[in-house]
Amino acid sequence: MNVAILAGGRGSRIGVDKGFIELKGKKFAEIIIEKFRDCNLVFVCRDDKQARRYEEEFYCKVIKDKIKDYGPLAGILSALEYFRDYTLILAVDMPFVKRNLAEFIYEKAKGYDALIPTWNDGKKEPLLACYSLNAIPEIRRCIRKGIRKVIKPLENLRTLFYPIELLKFYDEKLISFINVNTPKDLEMIRCLSIDLEDP
Repeated sequence: MNVAILAGGRGSRIGVDKGFIELKGKKFAEIIIEKFRDCNLVFVCRDDKQARRYEEEFYCKVIKDKIKDYGPLAGILSALEYFRDYTLILAVDMPFVKRNLAEFIYEKAKGYDALIPTWNDGKKEPLLACYSLNAIPEIRRCIRKGIRKVIKPLENLRTLFYPIELLKFYDEKLISFINVNTPKDLEMIRCLSIDLEDP
């Protein structure tokens, strides 16, 4: 399984690079590495400085965004151009992701240009999703037009918007989709009694 972790921006809202946030004595990036150690794993970093820091701290494979300061869409493009195949995309601030849920998304995406988990209210989760090589031209087209929304290129692709409710078979409480954007989010997850290990 090809797995690309988007290391993300500077974490300005939370005051720290999200991969280095600690939870139960482990950094987010470490937690994710442990879950996907036997996969083809790469961290997509925003620049040379972040890439060096990840390499030195976690001894992991890193690549850099080909388009600087463009956000997650550029990270997805960089990951797809690196693997040239189906790729599971995961944000580094989602440490509760279940390995079996990720594997299901990856396999279910076969035959589509992308699989995006989708909530009942229509909200989508493009940063715990799978994309194929076929998505590259449309992502490039959107970037050329200055479009940054990750969802936009999916409108013109063969995208499977997969109901998140059906993923409860792999993650009963759907904790895989918990992410951290603010200090309040971080405080909340530190109060949760959640096992970081997959069942």
